[in-house]
Amino acid sequence: MSDIGIPFPLWFTAALALFLALPVTTAIMAGLGIAWYRLRRRDPAQRLTGLKWAAITVAPLWFIGLVFGGGMLIGELHRLHEGAQRYFSLDKAAEIDGVTLPAGTRVELDEDRALQAAELPGGATLALHRATWQGRVEFLMPARAPNGAHGQVTEGTLAAPAVIQGIPCQAGQQVQFFWDNELMACTLSQDASVPATIADPKETTHAQMFRCLSGDTIQIEGLRHGELAGCRLAEPADFGEITCAASERILLANGGLSTCVLAKPGGFGPLTLPAGTAVTYYDARPSGFRLPPSSAAIDGFGLSLPAGTEGSFCYPGEALAHLAVSQTAYVTVESIKLTGWIDFDCGSFRSGTLFDDTMINGRWRQRGELVSSTDLVPQKSG
Repeated sequence: MSDIGIPFPLWFTAALALFLALPVTTAIMAGLGIAWYRLRRRDPAQRLTGLKWAAITVAPLWFIGLVFGGGMLIGELHRLHEGAQRYFSLDKAAEIDGVTLPAGTRVELDEDRALQAAELPGGATLALHRATWQGRVEFLMPARAPNGAHGQVTEGTLAAPAVIQGIPCQAGQQVQFFWDNELMACTLSQDASVPATIADPKETTHAQMFRCLSGDTIQIEGLRHGELAGCRLAEPADFGEITCAASERILLANGGLSTCVLAKPGGFGPLTLPAGTAVTYYDARPSGFRLPPSSAAIDGFGLSLPAGTEGSFCYPGEALAHLAVSQTAYVTVESIKLTGWIDFDCGSFRSGTLFDDTMINGRWRQRGELVSSTDLVPQKSG
């Protein structure tokens, strides 16, 4: 449970209490007034000192509660007025921030009264930026747009296929833009060739075209406009000695490969991995891998790694950080069968889960029990 609270000043708490007590103080003030009126009618000369002091005591409390309640009411009315100005539906077509919106559109404005979102009525479309939109269209705050531009789409759903900045985008799917109006992501309406600047091991760069698969969401690089950041490949793509498989997703980062599925066996740090292995890179170095579920076991780090095994390397070297093995398979470490998550201290075994009941140092340990490297050290007698 969170212990985060909102502290209120003492005066606010007291004023709120008086506001909540306003019905009571009002009833007391009314009662005092009625009592004073009746007693004065019966005996005008009668001294009403008690009533006077009671009124002097209660009146400030009643007045504070009344003023505080009035302030809250005015604040709420102001909030409703602000909401009515910022969130409304159009009775007829209107132009807001240079965007012509059809009747029935639900409009949202930001705090500066700039267009923030428009939710079009069913069947209505909006032609903007050489594309046709439907449903909800969101706009970038002018304060974040280049040169304070208004009416700049940041996210919307296409009503018809459109070629946006050279990328064929599919109707009925969302399109996203960066703050500078450059395309961020869309679903491809057809296979498309998209360039990327790739850095090689010699720290030189070259342009490379990638064929991306129709129906997949393509991601565009934010700092290199128009260049690929990720998509599902329509055909294999080569990265030096690595070939990434068609119909699988690749991700690029900083001019290098980040994620790929191998189309053929390839070297990956100290390992040679079979086709179908998913690999990841960090800062151009091998980072992690996942063997295909139907592959044969491979040898690596002095271990036999079964199909489906996942592993990661320590950065920046290529020593083993961990393995994740299916519960139906095992890796033999120091003659002990281990499964599940197996932790290595950048190469040295640290801990793992027993695959079956095992005798360790003269004591039976149960399947599923966690053992560490110290458990495998022979115990000295006496």
